[in-house]
Amino acid sequence: MRKLLKSVVRRHRKRKNLRLGLKSRDPFVVIKMLSPSRPQMIFDVGAHVGLAAARFRELFPGVKIHCFEPFPESFEKLEAAASVLQPIELHRFALADTDGELQFSVNSNSATNSLLASDERAEVYWRGDTPRTLGSLTVKARTLDAFARDNAIEAIDVLKMDVQGGEYDVLQGAREMLSRQAIGLIYMELITAPTYLGQHRIREYLELFDANGYELFELYSFGRSHGRLLQTDIIVVNAETLGRYEQGLAGAK
Repeated sequence: MRKLLKSVVRRHRKRKNLRLGLKSRDPFVVIKMLSPSRPQMIFDVGAHVGLAAARFRELFPGVKIHCFEPFPESFEKLEAAASVLQPIELHRFALADTDGELQFSVNSNSATNSLLASDERAEVYWRGDTPRTLGSLTVKARTLDAFARDNAIEAIDVLKMDVQGGEYDVLQGAREMLSRQAIGLIYMELITAPTYLGQHRIREYLELFDANGYELFELYSFGRSHGRLLQTDIIVVNAETLGRYEQGLAGAK
């Protein structure tokens, strides 16, 4: 009987854990699990053609999504996808650490376009996926803090960033919101191998998050080559999001 009871408890706990998303390796499922029951605002920075926005819409019906994409060709595809992603607002400019105009590198694969120039050493690690630059164009840039202030946005539930090495600059442009932990969850790509000139190191990101009271939650989608980590995706959370998660853990016991 004792074994049977233990088995039932284990199955019950496993079902609860799965409902909470604790076993998932899909970062979007984890974001859903960590988010408030009624999230209000998602920022998709480096939206490209809208693939991440589509996942957010699937998981969060009705939530407001702001997409930022400065590259004209990608923005056109994002516009075409927007009709089924409402409510959504599209912005054809970059988020960075300054307001103004910046040079934007246009690469052979538009998914690797960046405000940073490509590093020649990238060829050693990325081979066929190297961000080979074809040219550049001038794009408008804004800071996240300025955009939020101008649009009366007090808080962001989820900030997703995939801006090819420029994530640190986006965070620098969000210093005010980070300082008051007004961003609940940050989901971002972190490139670790030499790929773009001026990209920041892991420790710099961790120091920035720690200085503002954010916690590293988990790492996903590892890219490796010849034994070296090239990139990974990370989820970082503020104190409120972490507290909500820990309450869920306590309730799952």
